[in-house]
Amino acid sequence: MEGRRVRFLFLIPILLLILMDQKARSQNNHPAGKKAGAQKSSAKSLSPAESASVESTLSKMTVDEKIGQLLFTTYYGGFTATDSPAYQQLLHDVQDLHVGGFIVITHGSPLGIVKSQAYPTAVLANQLQTKSKLPLLIGADFERGTAMRYEEGTSFPTAMAVAAGGDPKDAYTMGKITALEARSTGVNWVYAPDSDVNNNPANPIVNTRSFGENPQRVAEFVSAFIKGVEDEGALATAKHFPGHGDTAADSHIDLPVISASRERLEHLELVPFRAAIAAGVDTIMTGHLSVPALEPDPNTPATLSPNILQGLLRKELGFHGLIVTDAMDMGGITVRYAPGEAAVRAVVAGADCVLMPPVPDAAFEALQGAVRSGRISRQRLDESVRRILRAKTRLGLAKNRLVDVNALNHRFGSLAWQKEAQEISDRGIALLRDMPHRLPLDGTKPSRALLLAFYADPEPYPGEDLERELRSRCDSVIALRADTRFVNASILKLPSPDAYDVAIVAFFVRVSDRKGNVDVPPEQAALAEQLYKTGKPVITVAFGSPYLIEGFPHAETWLAAFGISDVAQISAARALFGEIPVRGHLPVTVPRVNLRAGFGIEVPANPMTLQPMDAREDGQLRAAYEVVERAVKDKAFPGATLAVGFRGKVAIHAFGKLSYNAKSPAVVPATMYDIASLTKVVVTTTLVAKLAEGDFAVPLDLDAKIERYLPEWAGGPQPEWRHRVTLRNLLTHTSGLPPFKEYWRTSKSKPDTLTKIFAEPLEYEPGTKEVYSDLGIILMAEIIERLTGKTLDDLASGFIFSPLGMKDSMYKPPRKLWPTIAPTEIDNNYRHRLIQGEVHDENAYAIGGVSGHAGVFSTAPNLAAFCQMLLNGGVYEHQRILRRATVTQFTTPQQLSGGTRTLGWAVPTPGGLSGHYFSEHSFGHTGFTGTSIWIDPDRQLFVVFLTNRVHPTRENQKIQQVRRDLHDAVVQALGFATAAAH
Repeated sequence: MEGRRVRFLFLIPILLLILMDQKARSQNNHPAGKKAGAQKSSAKSLSPAESASVESTLSKMTVDEKIGQLLFTTYYGGFTATDSPAYQQLLHDVQDLHVGGFIVITHGSPLGIVKSQAYPTAVLANQLQTKSKLPLLIGADFERGTAMRYEEGTSFPTAMAVAAGGDPKDAYTMGKITALEARSTGVNWVYAPDSDVNNNPANPIVNTRSFGENPQRVAEFVSAFIKGVEDEGALATAKHFPGHGDTAADSHIDLPVISASRERLEHLELVPFRAAIAAGVDTIMTGHLSVPALEPDPNTPATLSPNILQGLLRKELGFHGLIVTDAMDMGGITVRYAPGEAAVRAVVAGADCVLMPPVPDAAFEALQGAVRSGRISRQRLDESVRRILRAKTRLGLAKNRLVDVNALNHRFGSLAWQKEAQEISDRGIALLRDMPHRLPLDGTKPSRALLLAFYADPEPYPGEDLERELRSRCDSVIALRADTRFVNASILKLPSPDAYDVAIVAFFVRVSDRKGNVDVPPEQAALAEQLYKTGKPVITVAFGSPYLIEGFPHAETWLAAFGISDVAQISAARALFGEIPVRGHLPVTVPRVNLRAGFGIEVPANPMTLQPMDAREDGQLRAAYEVVERAVKDKAFPGATLAVGFRGKVAIHAFGKLSYNAKSPAVVPATMYDIASLTKVVVTTTLVAKLAEGDFAVPLDLDAKIERYLPEWAGGPQPEWRHRVTLRNLLTHTSGLPPFKEYWRTSKSKPDTLTKIFAEPLEYEPGTKEVYSDLGIILMAEIIERLTGKTLDDLASGFIFSPLGMKDSMYKPPRKLWPTIAPTEIDNNYRHRLIQGEVHDENAYAIGGVSGHAGVFSTAPNLAAFCQMLLNGGVYEHQRILRRATVTQFTTPQQLSGGTRTLGWAVPTPGGLSGHYFSEHSFGHTGFTGTSIWIDPDRQLFVVFLTNRVHPTRENQKIQQVRRDLHDAVVQALGFATAAAH
């Protein structure tokens, strides 16, 4: 009976605490129970069993263990040997100081900031959790996602860039993904979002970290970010209370003063914090700020002020969650108080968690003394420890404090998440000035760029991501870079204006602690001013503070990216070239140039795709359409599709039916045709060109002997000739191989066919004449597959069809599509059936349907995109397929073939199928089934003509004259017939 009575008495305080907690929540949630200005409590509910567990744990803790829970020290997430001083210090913090948790940090090096890594962070987190008697809270400053502190992870833009995009849902997504990645590495406490209202342009430490200058708008984004974090089971942190936005000093260096009145604080600084509390934020971080309206003592920062933490935050605002100090090693604290005294004052003021005390042992000992002396009461100590234990319990750490390191690459760094982050960044790019209307740049035109990448901090390679993006879009890039340690801008010399077409000045100005400003170094600004005076087009991109524009009145085009991250640099490049619309708006006012918050010049994206010709232009081609209509009537082919592209516009028409059967469906513009030998140029030649660019693991040498890649070739007859045959011979049809052999009669597979070609005698001395040969292109395809380790159809899909949006182009169409595909021949010799949906070429069929010389099925719209890509210099829909120089290289007539062939393509010849008027720089190809492509770069013209002239029999040769007549009619209709005829 006595034992039960003791147990009952022990449970009374626990039950009272639970009832008091429920009553407090009820009062705070009921309008009648709220004080003026009070907010909903942020203390998340625990079950009665969880609350009882917290109280039981608290009752069993020693005073030293309780004191240690208030301290949060640091660790760097890199490989750390267990006998290293760093690891021993961590053990000391856990086992001797009983710390409540850690913060994951970066560290400095001669080359700049060195970030932690995800795997070592997770491993250390598990080890420290295992060593600790109580579970640990592990936090990190992930304002811009985990990639802000890790070498890996999802990289997000700054808060200001997110706000420039205008959608608070983006802040939610950012918080959600950040929390998911943080938890997977053992970090359960996200020190974000920044809830400051940046209404001071001179603020050197908040700036782009803020969602803007409008307190209500900032509150929306803050609330959304908090919800994203806490929906995924991590703690979010609103900072820096009571508001760090209106300062011109860095609290890392000294104590900034917020001189605003109490009324102004209510209507500006405190608005986002009230919203954060209403959103249920778990923790609020204090700012090392002097706020005379709230704390009269100028030497008492908010972090150490009972008036601010207890009077305002706890009582007036009704916040019941964790109060965490900003880092206690910052100048705003250390220039006034010793480490131990600062820790004591923070706890006395009302802080629960003392973050990053500069001397943890001193803080621990000072807190011990304060508790012994009664300066910190046992009740006050228990209040903070209880809150910390409750937070740990809400996170589920009492049940499972470890993370699954083996699952890390399943839960971290997802490509889908990075895509979302990039899209958020894209929405936040803002154009603040463009008097000459230079944007967007035209990526289809030849361009030479000058990049000046200026970094206002130490950085060994400024603008790396931007430079890479520019190189993929420009024909050449001259890059000059400067920073504050490695290269001084004063030693740089601008190239001659004749050396470039457009210049891009990129100012990278990072918000950095202990720097004291967010300005462009004067020597960098001076070189930029020199560039502005050259008279060449100059585009300025500000990666950082939007206020930088005030210092550069001569900058005619100014793009704002609000941050220096990789995603910001990618977004800026996309915006420069119109890959994305520019639609961001300033979240702050830039006063000296009269740019109000909400300003932004919107520029639509340039899709870089073919646009339909209008009715007048289409009607201009009527004579060409009549050529095809007459040919259908004359039974040159049962039907056809035609695409005529001219200066970025296209007309696509369909003619006739799929077959001569009266019930046959009509051809439509998207009808798929077996394009036969067009496969040689669309797939094989294009893949060879990509390999020759050297972007694959093993580059391809066009002048290398075939035997380097196909050793079997050397074992064939006429060794003295065979040893001389190069890849260039194959592409120019000067290898000595015969044009065609009926291997399909005996060959059962691709290896069989290759063996026969390797043994095939050469018909003439290599390089002495040009004889069009399927066999050489079959070998070329085999070389491609051996160099890449991938099949030709996979390569075609991955590097050509998918990037160009050629969804209806493929090898081996699925059977369900066959009825919609134009039929080819009635095969009475080999397959003994009508061929529809299967490759017509017998050798390609014997190989398996995938070959370098034939096998692709496509449509006129798809091939139009391919042709325009070549006219654009290798790019279409902002997808770079080939470099401009490569396109020129592969479409220039080769002396080896007597000028009749390029590397893969044919060129116009007198009496040839291109007609009389295509220019000398034009190129094209035909396919046996009745298909052809002709491209004229001088006129920005192409003609795609797809027929099934071999239906029902290949004996029908009327297509030849139709091709000539069609090409002539197109050129004449467009007004070019006066050119010299071939």
